[in-house]
Amino acid sequence: MSSLKQRLAEHGFVSDEDFGYPLQCLLSAPVEHLRCLNLEGDSGDRRRTAFAYALGHALGHEHVLYHEFTDPPPPPPVRIEPVEETDKAPGEPPADALDRIMAEACALSEGEPTFLILDQLHQARFQIHIRLAEFIRDGVWRYGELALKGHRRNLLVVLISDEPIYHTLKLMAFSLWLGRHEPCDQAVTPGMLGLADNARPMLDALKAVFDTLDVHPTLEEYRRVVHDLHVNVNTLAELRQSIYGWVEGVDRTHLMSAYLDQVMGSQWPVFRAYLGLSPEPEPVPPWRRIGDAG
Repeated sequence: MSSLKQRLAEHGFVSDEDFGYPLQCLLSAPVEHLRCLNLEGDSGDRRRTAFAYALGHALGHEHVLYHEFTDPPPPPPVRIEPVEETDKAPGEPPADALDRIMAEACALSEGEPTFLILDQLHQARFQIHIRLAEFIRDGVWRYGELALKGHRRNLLVVLISDEPIYHTLKLMAFSLWLGRHEPCDQAVTPGMLGLADNARPMLDALKAVFDTLDVHPTLEEYRRVVHDLHVNVNTLAELRQSIYGWVEGVDRTHLMSAYLDQVMGSQWPVFRAYLGLSPEPEPVPPWRRIGDAG
């Protein structure tokens, strides 16, 4: 059976980090409420959304549901309708988007594993945080006269918020930090990329550039940049474009800065030597050019 890391990659989330242990903690914990995962990380980072969506599929859930909280729309204009006599009972008010997704999650979880992602929770009113805490605790979602029950064994809820969530809600959730940068536990070696040992200086030069940019590429991102070095790169400008094109989280302003020019310029001879290119000629000092002309 493929690893969790491989299954996540198959569903669009590539990372060198192994999430097996935190997921084991979440799924094996003896709890008396619905299982809940609180995904924390860099503010505004949609990487958490991609992880949550991939995780639902990687865990083999039959249903992966998604709801995003947004700023509430302005209320519609008030229209006064003529009064009509009717014998019909007024009935329940129509459910809003949150009530509909919660009702669907509860219904589906009665028969099959269901994965519910609630994104941008910081946009929700605090009253919603309280309702969600009650739902996680009791497994019952209430609106109007209805009370819908989520199956404790089948339903897993994921929360994503750019701001701290309600304290009571956080106490019932397992929190996982998923930031923009994930430093690798060990240095990238030539063997990891299927390269000969003479590639080590080149990888050290790449790491110096990545460290300056404050990025931590995955092995797959390393492979793509190294492929370009072998096949496409002839100049520093082309290497810079390959880095920006393949590595997530690169700040383009920093990439184009004069300071990075110096760093990449100091490492460029290492790349040329690895690729077997002849050293670039030393620039001729102005006084030499003047002397030659004389």
